[in-house]
Amino acid sequence: MLKDMDYDIVVIGSGISGVMAGINAAKTKKVAIIRKGYGATALSSGAFDIAGAISKRGRPFKNSMNLPSEIEGILNNEPHHPYSLIAKEFLPDPFNGFMTLIKNVIMELCSMLNENGVEYSGSWDSNMVLPVQHGTFKITSFSQSSMSSGNLIKLMGRKILFIGFESTSMHSKIRLEFLKNTLSRYGLLSFKDINYINIDLKALGIMWDGHDFIALAREMDNLDNAKKVISDMRGKVSPTGFDYIFVPPIMGIENHKQILKLFRDAFGDTISEFLSVLPSAPGLRLQYALDKLLKRFGITLLEGNAFFNGTGDSVKRLDLLLKDGTKTSVSANSFVLSTGKFVTQGIKKTSTWEESIFGLPVFIDAMRVTEPFPLKYLTDDPYDEQILFSMGVKVDDDFRPIDEYEKIIYKNLFASGAVLSGYNYIYDRTGMGTAIITGARAGLLSTG
Repeated sequence: MLKDMDYDIVVIGSGISGVMAGINAAKTKKVAIIRKGYGATALSSGAFDIAGAISKRGRPFKNSMNLPSEIEGILNNEPHHPYSLIAKEFLPDPFNGFMTLIKNVIMELCSMLNENGVEYSGSWDSNMVLPVQHGTFKITSFSQSSMSSGNLIKLMGRKILFIGFESTSMHSKIRLEFLKNTLSRYGLLSFKDINYINIDLKALGIMWDGHDFIALAREMDNLDNAKKVISDMRGKVSPTGFDYIFVPPIMGIENHKQILKLFRDAFGDTISEFLSVLPSAPGLRLQYALDKLLKRFGITLLEGNAFFNGTGDSVKRLDLLLKDGTKTSVSANSFVLSTGKFVTQGIKKTSTWEESIFGLPVFIDAMRVTEPFPLKYLTDDPYDEQILFSMGVKVDDDFRPIDEYEKIIYKNLFASGAVLSGYNYIYDRTGMGTAIITGARAGLLSTG
């Protein structure tokens, strides 16, 4: 058993919310982050959703394009949303105060990410519509720069070409037909033509199983492999007469900015990656950049499982089982819970639903969840809100978890990101925005 370790702040979770909490606390305090492994951030699509409600009956998707309007709608109509909790600080002008804050936080983060291997771009005026690798599309606010020029709204009337890399053309054809059908359903099919071609990687001496796009992105981290693919693409694309190209998310991982430059040098701004599905090379690009930020801010990273066995009204320490099997514990003045929701088991179901480290109660809006049956919170209509995904820990205005009587459970525990209740990241498209802004907020609040 190792000697106990002492810090000012301990953050549990190293996704984007936990990293934001850590780096904001580390500006003045000694910080450690505990993680049991990569979570939802490393699986993310390559986009930052800030706000933009999902299309539903009677509400055309174009109504979700105005980003400030979407945020204002949340602040006016969703009092339990984390955005609304933060905006209270800016009364009597919560909208402008919140907009200034979230812009500053996200643009500072984007600047740091750009310095550490992955660039994001977008607009604070309007959302984008970006195609997804499996043949759908996504309304989002910011994306990795390898994707942002592929905004379908700005490609109306253009001739679009999909590049596939499978050993059979069937996968590319299925994705193409699926996207054409989806675009048509939402009134977006105003393109001159959409077609596809396949690149034979085996003929280029690049071995790939035809399925794992992370593996292909790693192959492309080799500049020689990337140059071979680009050369072959140029020979096949030039005679087609198409004026915009989409490729799967394969533009490298650790050498992403170099690989993106090679593609841009060859095709200019007429090429874009699709947003990713699982497993995600863009998600790993983001996670690797976040890991570099931990080192930059001098944050200690502890890899293992955390356990809490304390009593009283404050958290004094956490027990750890490290990956190498070593047992230890960490003490701190404050703790930040950034463990995510279902994917990372930040919230789990036993006899009922609860938060998994501290056993905190979970809520849907202001109502505590006591039943174990998820079907109660789901409907068979895909256009419905599906309130199961808004389940999470309820917090006060200072992001400290509270119970159903509004009592603070642990006075030095704060929470951020997907573990929070009050928002539905699938429905209202605020997932990354909430993770980033609440992480930054919880990190600052934890410093006292």
